[in-house]
Amino acid sequence: MAAPSAGVASGSAEPSWLDTERPAMRPDVEITEGLHHEPLAYDPVSGHYTRLSKSGAAILTALDGSMTGREFAARASRTGGGDGSTRQVVLDFLGELRAAGLLTVPPDGGRDTSAVRFARRSHMPRRPLVGSGVSAVLDPPAALLRRAPLPFGVLWLAAAVFAVWGAGSVLAAPLASGGPDLSLPVWGWTIVVSSMLLQTALHELAHGLACRYYGVPVREIGVGLLFYLVPVAYVDRTDAHRLPGRGSRVVIALAGVAQDVLWLGGWSALSMYAEGRFGQLCVLMVWIQIGLLLANLNPLLPTDGYHALESAMGTLNLRSRAFTALRCRVLREPPPSWLAVRSRSRQLRYQVFGVVCLAYALLVAVFCVRSLLVLFGGA
Repeated sequence: MAAPSAGVASGSAEPSWLDTERPAMRPDVEITEGLHHEPLAYDPVSGHYTRLSKSGAAILTALDGSMTGREFAARASRTGGGDGSTRQVVLDFLGELRAAGLLTVPPDGGRDTSAVRFARRSHMPRRPLVGSGVSAVLDPPAALLRRAPLPFGVLWLAAAVFAVWGAGSVLAAPLASGGPDLSLPVWGWTIVVSSMLLQTALHELAHGLACRYYGVPVREIGVGLLFYLVPVAYVDRTDAHRLPGRGSRVVIALAGVAQDVLWLGGWSALSMYAEGRFGQLCVLMVWIQIGLLLANLNPLLPTDGYHALESAMGTLNLRSRAFTALRCRVLREPPPSWLAVRSRSRQLRYQVFGVVCLAYALLVAVFCVRSLLVLFGGA
């Protein structure tokens, strides 16, 4: 059963909604399956998915409005042979289902969003530019890719291998020259800006193409402000939660990154042969591409790299779980209940990911310091 985030106190002096309301699953809510055939509850109004355990899905579908929440919890406890603690777990879970908006009893608005929420509202105001009609544009190339002799993921892997060929220039040209030269003419900056706009559009279309390849609807493509500050483009690929396999989700998450790697390989190849102002432009673009890849593979932010890692590990809230596991290991703290029931190998994977996050933060810091030194003449 999904872990509760807040409970209803047993024996409370004040009658709660559990004593007066007769909850039932909203008739428009759909129970479907996600990764490893885990039950998901899909809310068509909000477009959100709620992750459920099998017992949680059984509770949700059993709610028919024939009894109050407290009566239902008491019956569930007797049927399952549980005690008072089992009854309280069911009561807490009913509160979670209400907070997630899955019941005929609307959320009270006074609680945080549910801990079982699969796709939380991100701190990013969004403005859609293209709606679901983009799927019709992406379907023909997706159909061609399905008939290709190689799987879609292998095609993107081939793109990454191509970029490795330019690794020599990535390291030699920018670093040996002391960094990028920003004294470009107007035409040079025009190429930089135009190239980045085109690359951003193709990056998001690559995500959308991967979605359509696996039959996942693309809800919209637009722009937003990550954490209300950083401008970003996005493809709404929420319905990828329905895919049962890890590999397909990883490919969707990394499709845009693979396309960026192609750009890195192309600019790297050009930087080996171009001279003069155009050569300076190529070196600058290599630096920009490296910075973009570092940012987009950042496991500390909700980036493509982070979503790919979550998909590969088959887990959610990976970053917070990893830091909790690492803190408990380093400080020898007793693990929380959700961590204590995990296998040793799973706990170890969480701890390793926590170390990777810290190492990545150090790498980004070194890159930023190096870039500042170069830009301000300190290198």
